[in-house]
Amino acid sequence: MSFQNPAGLWLLLGIPVLIAIWLIRPQHENRRVSSSYIWRLSDRFMKRRLPITLFERWLVFVLQLLLVTCGAFLAARPVLSRENRADYLVILDASASMRTVTESGLTRYEAAAEMIRNLAKETGRGHTVTVITAGEEARTVVSESSSRKEISDALAATPCGWGTSAMSGAMTLAQLFCYEHPGAEVIVYTDQAVDEADNLTVVSLDRGEWNASLTGLSVTRDGEGGCTLEADLTSWGRDAVIAVGLSVNGRLAEAANTSCAADTPVKVSFSVPDADKIAWAALRIEPGDALDADNQIAYFPDNERPCDTLLVSEAPLYLETALRALDRGRIRLSDGPVEGDFDLVLCDGSVPDEIPAAGAVLLINPDRMPEGIEAAGVSEEAAGLVASAADSGMKEKLLRLMKLGNISVAKHISAEASDRWITVCSAGSEPVLLARTTEEGGTLAVLLFDLHDSNLPLTTDFVYLMRNLMNIAVPSLLELRLTEVGQSQRVNLSPNTASVSVTAPDGTVSLFEDGDGGTMKIVLPGVYTVEAGEEETGFFASIPKGESAPQSISSLSLIPAEGTEEETPENAESGMWRIVAAVMLILLLCEWGIWVYEQF
Repeated sequence: MSFQNPAGLWLLLGIPVLIAIWLIRPQHENRRVSSSYIWRLSDRFMKRRLPITLFERWLVFVLQLLLVTCGAFLAARPVLSRENRADYLVILDASASMRTVTESGLTRYEAAAEMIRNLAKETGRGHTVTVITAGEEARTVVSESSSRKEISDALAATPCGWGTSAMSGAMTLAQLFCYEHPGAEVIVYTDQAVDEADNLTVVSLDRGEWNASLTGLSVTRDGEGGCTLEADLTSWGRDAVIAVGLSVNGRLAEAANTSCAADTPVKVSFSVPDADKIAWAALRIEPGDALDADNQIAYFPDNERPCDTLLVSEAPLYLETALRALDRGRIRLSDGPVEGDFDLVLCDGSVPDEIPAAGAVLLINPDRMPEGIEAAGVSEEAAGLVASAADSGMKEKLLRLMKLGNISVAKHISAEASDRWITVCSAGSEPVLLARTTEEGGTLAVLLFDLHDSNLPLTTDFVYLMRNLMNIAVPSLLELRLTEVGQSQRVNLSPNTASVSVTAPDGTVSLFEDGDGGTMKIVLPGVYTVEAGEEETGFFASIPKGESAPQSISSLSLIPAEGTEEETPENAESGMWRIVAAVMLILLLCEWGIWVYEQF
């Protein structure tokens, strides 16, 4: 407590003056009265039987003493210092890395929650606490609470997430809070490294716990019926020898120890001789690190659906060989007009009068350009085949698993395309593979060179291109077999499939039926099992790659609200004046009541 007018305390000198007055005043007065008056007066007092008459003299003195004291404090204008009350704003990191287990057995998130509960004890002295969690999105879970139980219950009902941290969104909410609450104290609990922090306090939860992770799973077929599973193994923070095992269809098939240097990814690979017998396979680290969620990564092979294909070509050798190798269903060869319903139509050297309503259509070295593309001549300058720099969903689907290494094009059609067309691949600086979505929702792609003028048909990328076209024409049951928390998974229903059920790692079941399918948001890491009629498969979701080790934030800063020092005393002073004025009014009423009592 402080005083804006300390000189008002000089009024306390009235206390000795009051004492002196009571000491020197006459104690009693002699007066002659009749005996009958005394008896009548005594009879009246006997009927009341109030013991207050014994203390009324000293009670009046005490009340007057309190009036003088309160008057002095009121004149001194007392204020409550801001140090005695605070509005705490807490930002709690709720990303997947905060699930790392500490030496105490608590996760980093639980340890931070316990610190916040200890801070909540201060609410008993008038403080308030606001809690914002920074998971995949920033949200306020407690707003200006002065109840320790409410804060504790809110933290218990808010588990740590499995995704990334929306720290920037949390800082935006914190800035708005500071504008509304000048002088608020902001505390950030996180395991991310913060280089600079302005106008806030950062509490680090990273105690150097060791973690290892498996990321970047890839599967390569060897052409002899087998495959190789490869992933990146990383030991974060220290050198280590880590045991990694391969499980096929739930049974351990092989294990090996791998030496890892700190923070340096090491390739680990395992071979499976018969890839067709894999229902699912997983690589897993031997337990022992602080975060279990990134110790496993799983592979589910694509259960590709049959694709009816029409091939229109006078020299179908390359195309037919690739289609036969994929073995995805019926293949019809033709050198005439396009007739009938097909999932995939390939036209080599020609363009049908009307683009068929198929799932996907590929025009190879067309003799005339479809609408939206204009030919400008022929370029005979050899160039390498490269993917377009622009990202698009169409490009990702057409070039999936393709490496485009050492592929050259000796001659191609120079053309210009409208904005409706997406450039997928280029030769030199000119587009040679274009694609767009048709009015019926299918995909139309145009390859602007003859297959005989390129070494593309002699590479595995050509087989992958045909496979990707088939998957576009007849979508797989699942869009992704390996995903991560925060992404969306597309489930496609085939005409002969009534419904598809997806079971999450926690047992929650999502059902897709009566339509083309649907999309689900991935919120948990682990193995998801999928059932579609008699077909049973699945996919794997990992935590975001950056959550295996704490990330670094360059700076966190808040702009303090203006006028903080001027507003705080004024607000505190108004409350103190009301309290003191109320006490003085009560004392005055008490003294007046005693005086009235003495008169009657």
